[in-house]
Amino acid sequence: MKKIYLFIYAFSLILSLNSVHCQSKIDNDKELQKRILAIISRMDLKEKVAQLSGMGKTRNEFGDLNVPAFGTSGNQRVGIPDLIMGHGITGVRPGRDTTAHATYFCTSFAMACTWDTDLYGRVAAAMAKEMRAIGQNLNLGPTVNIIRHPLGGRNWETYSEDPYLTSRMVVPFVKAMQSYGVICGPKHFLANNQETNRFDINNVIDERTLNEIYLPAFKSAVQEGGALNIMASYNRVNGTFMCENKYYLTDVLRRKWGFKGFVLSDFGYGVRSTLGATNAGLNVEMHNTKFYGGSLIQAVKNGEISEKKIDSLLTDKLYAMMKIGMFDKDYPTFPSSIVHCDEHQKIALEVARKAPVLLKNEAQTLPLVASGLKSIAIIGPNAKNYLKGDLNYAHYLQGGGSGRVYYFKDAILTPYDEIKKMVGSKINVLYAQGCNSPNLTDTTGNGAMMKEALSVASKADKVILVLGFSGSNETEGFDRKTANLPAEQKNLIEQILKVNPKVVLNIIAGCYVEMEDWYKQVPAILFCPYAGEKTAQGLADILFGKYSPQGKLPITYPYHANDYPQDALYTGKGFSECGNSNIYSEGIFVGYRYFDKQNMKVQYPFGYGLSYTSFEYSNLQVSNGIKNDSIHVSFSVKNNGKYLGSEIAQLYVSELNPTVDRAPKELKNFTSITLKPGQVQYVSMSILKESLGYYDILTHNWKTNAGNYKLLLGSSSRDVRLSSDLLVR
Repeated sequence: MKKIYLFIYAFSLILSLNSVHCQSKIDNDKELQKRILAIISRMDLKEKVAQLSGMGKTRNEFGDLNVPAFGTSGNQRVGIPDLIMGHGITGVRPGRDTTAHATYFCTSFAMACTWDTDLYGRVAAAMAKEMRAIGQNLNLGPTVNIIRHPLGGRNWETYSEDPYLTSRMVVPFVKAMQSYGVICGPKHFLANNQETNRFDINNVIDERTLNEIYLPAFKSAVQEGGALNIMASYNRVNGTFMCENKYYLTDVLRRKWGFKGFVLSDFGYGVRSTLGATNAGLNVEMHNTKFYGGSLIQAVKNGEISEKKIDSLLTDKLYAMMKIGMFDKDYPTFPSSIVHCDEHQKIALEVARKAPVLLKNEAQTLPLVASGLKSIAIIGPNAKNYLKGDLNYAHYLQGGGSGRVYYFKDAILTPYDEIKKMVGSKINVLYAQGCNSPNLTDTTGNGAMMKEALSVASKADKVILVLGFSGSNETEGFDRKTANLPAEQKNLIEQILKVNPKVVLNIIAGCYVEMEDWYKQVPAILFCPYAGEKTAQGLADILFGKYSPQGKLPITYPYHANDYPQDALYTGKGFSECGNSNIYSEGIFVGYRYFDKQNMKVQYPFGYGLSYTSFEYSNLQVSNGIKNDSIHVSFSVKNNGKYLGSEIAQLYVSELNPTVDRAPKELKNFTSITLKPGQVQYVSMSILKESLGYYDILTHNWKTNAGNYKLLLGSSSRDVRLSSDLLVR
């Protein structure tokens, strides 16, 4: 068996080298354009238009709704291959095919909790190989929309409230995906920050806010990552649907940023007209034909659209396909055996160990020492999987919607399984469900479950509570009404504490969870984001000290969700029905920027996360580079504790006397340091002078003022360990 695996690994390595080779062969854009022109010149109008819409792998001109694959059909006569699209966000999900399983690597939010860009690049590479093995060419993702409000239904599917952290995460993902032959399509462009009325909402956002908060991740994906696809969102921005928004699809995306790939619509309700979308520069209508197809052919015949415009839209699409190697004989392919291979499972396990965030640890409750325990009680609905059925099972330990993956059922071991495996037979493991699964509104049986849980808890040395949500609570399609745990879970916490206060609470959820009602009474709280199929093993490894927690929050945890600006989550009727817009009145003050400006206390700040050890920062030194274009920061970090641990040092910048309204501080760089007990490491980081600037609405460009700034170095946005004044000339 080992020999077979080594052969497969070697074969995969050869293929991966081929993928890099095929990329280098087609870097000459002039030659590429000649190839494209030669193909288009042989096509009639009907054939060209057929390439700009549709769904499925069939030869049907405009796609076929009855097939389980997403994509556009090829044209055998002129040598255009099928373009098959799938979701590669948590793992591979090919279209509507629920029978295709793949490795469940992570959620985007969990990856942001790791702050580990190198690891995310490895996740993307592994995911791309599985996409190619399943026969896909384009990833409908990742989702890079900023988390504007903690109740957003798709927050688990994206990264952060901060544009810099989001940008740093998306770049290695795009690069790795495309290096293995998968076109990467960051979405949803632009400002798709909530699910409520997403098909019929008008987001009114000022120019500066768009450029400082909502555009940077897309810009980085294009200019640094080289993204060859962008998905346009359903919503309007400043009165215009994004699929018809010429300013952003053409003027910004192509002319300002140099994007050379193609834009496709979000599925079903993205495109609203033939002329508006075509003139804006939307290349492909998905998932079937409403406004392209026959309507587009007729518009050309009527003289409303030139055939030259059709050629231009098709050129962009073929460019991306050729750039990725789809027309070449050595276009990378991978054997089906690479799906869920041992190496990919190891990557998933690394995510699960790095993503959990230790929020509270009074009196060194954690890590648990097995030798000092005779019995433990594992209690809670997320300790075991009660989500049954062919589709329901995939809601366990991940969010719901198009970004989820249909993982291998046997791959998901529950927290109960992993904790019991960890402690072995020396500790008596008791169990009770405690209350119904979080996807059920029916409370029948909760009384009996509570009684059993209290009995079990009273007999144990320690209680490990495993609560939280599922993909039924946090999902595409609707925003959450509350961030509170279900009432029966809150009641379970309160009642368990009365019979046994030695509680370790593990919350498995996609994003923010409101804790104000009970967090003071719980001695230890570990937040476990949906971190892939190895989530439970990562949890067990951390609880018993095999690994020290190192995750950091990529969002701010306020005391209450309503501590956010009141209108940051629009709950009104659709724009076409009532004429009311979703005003982004908080402007640039999103997340920690808002709470800092308001000088509001928060429960856990952006960038926060505890370790089993402690870190000491010292010796901050700052120097300017050549011509003051860059600022170099160096400092020392020491592990003062007794555990091996990793710290994520965060560098923030504040302009002291700004000429425009600015956030009190903004994240500008970060780095991870892993240290043995007592070890000291000298660390350096750099930031460009231009990154200190703001978007100037008068010049429509970025501007950095000369003057006094402060560099703030710390363990979170509100745990500043070192600071230094900086004069910019």
